[in-house]
Amino acid sequence: MAVHTDPFKKYLYKIGNRTSGSDKHIRKFKTFLTISAYSNILVISMIIDQLRIQKNIPDEEFDAIYPFEIRELSERHWTSVFVAKTAADFLCNQRPVKVLDIGSGAGKFCFVGAALHPSSQFHGIDIRENFIQLSNNLKEQYAVANVSFFQQDALEMDLTGYGGIYFFNSFQEKIDPTSVIDHNSKVSVEQYIQYTNHIFNELNKVPAGTKLVTYYSEDFCVPGSFRLLATHFNGELKFYLKEMEPDESDEQLNQQDISEHIDRHTFLSE
Repeated sequence: MAVHTDPFKKYLYKIGNRTSGSDKHIRKFKTFLTISAYSNILVISMIIDQLRIQKNIPDEEFDAIYPFEIRELSERHWTSVFVAKTAADFLCNQRPVKVLDIGSGAGKFCFVGAALHPSSQFHGIDIRENFIQLSNNLKEQYAVANVSFFQQDALEMDLTGYGGIYFFNSFQEKIDPTSVIDHNSKVSVEQYIQYTNHIFNELNKVPAGTKLVTYYSEDFCVPGSFRLLATHFNGELKFYLKEMEPDESDEQLNQQDISEHIDRHTFLSE
């Protein structure tokens, strides 16, 4: 059996193009590819395969699938690969499930989850058209069949129909100027309250058995009908299970809690 040390030769051999294995054919084939296309082929061949066999991948390697300006946002705004794996494993550990990522950004959580759990469906919603277009382009380019992305305001979302929900504090940018990404990140206490109340009310509507994962999110966003099962990463990643219908005390978000949270952000604009 041929053993190739060059990663490009490995890729050609893997996809069955064994007749193109000579250096002459390799050089000719490379001339028809741009540097970015060549890099992307290697990235998807290696990264997705490594994810599927449960290997850890540094974020720097995974983020190579994104343009530079998206990679620059990764450390602050995108879920790390290891956190995404941990969350997806919880959401999909018993059966195929449909998972929603609220505020999916560049789609990193969904891509990691979809690679790890090909029998589950991952949906991402985000208000930014450029993020959704990028995510869907990557989905098509890398043939990730079990993931979809939709441009949608979170105020229009319907959580029913999803067995798993992932929420990475998408609304914090409404009260934290340091979290602003672009013109869509309007700092507005009023909007923060509106969005937080909406997700709380939508979580109240989902049926018992729904799983929820929050990351860097406040406890007051989660109704009391959800039971906290576990925490990870110094308590920042939390696993919940919806166990019952909400009682009257759970039907509305505690406005004092949300006000105290806002007040703690002393850097808010006057």
